[in-house]
Amino acid sequence: MFGSKFLQAAALSRPAVTVTKTAAVASTDLSRLENLRKKLAEDDATANSTLLDFATPVDGQDEYDSTAPVAVKRRKAASRPAKILPKPSWLKAQPATSDNYRALRSTVRDLGLATVCEEAKCPNIGECWGGGDDSVATATIMIMGDTCTRGCSFCAVKTSRAPPPLDPEEPEKVATAVTQWGLGYVVLTSVDRDDLDDQGAGHFRAVVKNLKKMNSDVIVEALTPDFRGELDLVELVATSGLDVYAHNIETVEKLQRRVRDR
Repeated sequence: MFGSKFLQAAALSRPAVTVTKTAAVASTDLSRLENLRKKLAEDDATANSTLLDFATPVDGQDEYDSTAPVAVKRRKAASRPAKILPKPSWLKAQPATSDNYRALRSTVRDLGLATVCEEAKCPNIGECWGGGDDSVATATIMIMGDTCTRGCSFCAVKTSRAPPPLDPEEPEKVATAVTQWGLGYVVLTSVDRDDLDDQGAGHFRAVVKNLKKMNSDVIVEALTPDFRGELDLVELVATSGLDVYAHNIETVEKLQRRVRDR
């Protein structure tokens, strides 16, 4: 009872507070917004250019025209030296147009032979077949066909798992071609023939023996495949009567699988 009277007395003695909304502040904000909208409307109505015009101005035009040409400043390329050094003579390939080249190519075509010069797309074929300055033509005959069972990354020779069969007349054809060319030194190479039981070693031997039989004075170099490391096949070719036994390793052992097919 005493508490309620005390609270009533305290409430009566507190000054009254009146809360009213300030109409002037709301009116000021509204007028500023209206003025902004009015200003933007006036700018849109009186503007003579757009943002695109400002970014890509075109002389002599008030409005942007997408079909109008735009002036582009082009920079001149750096001037080249007055004197360009010529390529060294040893870097220039001899054109394949000589009489020796034509005669050798004709023999290869007539006998149906393959050469590594053509199959591997050697850029020096004009010089080798043409004979160079001494007019002595050289050629590397590729036996056992023009299709290899390997697919090494560096070689341009055709590849197949099942190449055509060997030509039994090839030993005779090779000997005839070398005799016609009058070569004193001949290089025999071949594709890999993993499809054959002896990988072509017997055929290689027959070509060398027949060549030596027809011309015992000719020096024969055999640039052989790897025969998958089977030494009995290597011996079969090495004892065929050749003068030089050669084999290209092509790469170091660490990169063997990456560079070569196997």
